[in-house]
Amino acid sequence: MMNSRISVSGILAALSFIIASALFVTSHSNAEIIQIPVASQAADKASIPRPEQGDTKEQVLEEFGEAVIINESNKRNESYGNPPISRWEYSDFVVIFEKDTVIHTVLKHDPKHLSQ
Repeated sequence: MMNSRISVSGILAALSFIIASALFVTSHSNAEIIQIPVASQAADKASIPRPEQGDTKEQVLEEFGEAVIINESNKRNESYGNPPISRWEYSDFVVIFEKDTVIHTVLKHDPKHLSQ
């Protein structure tokens, strides 16, 4: 008699676990996935002039002016690392420097769902 109680309670525990697992999987499978192709994230800004790889900090300052304020001290980001890497942020793009030379420029993406 004792063995039948253990097996019945074991079966009930197993069924409870299976039902709880099924409910968990079902409740988490309704998430919406939004994918934005990387190349089209700032397609509307693709024609904006921006610094080119190899430009110097002096050339960037001359052509684009001072960067937007991006830290409390009202200065462009300090360099860090070896070689020193720094970034200047403008309204439409971010310029990444190695020492005093542009190595990359990234357009800023404006999320459409926030502007609507």
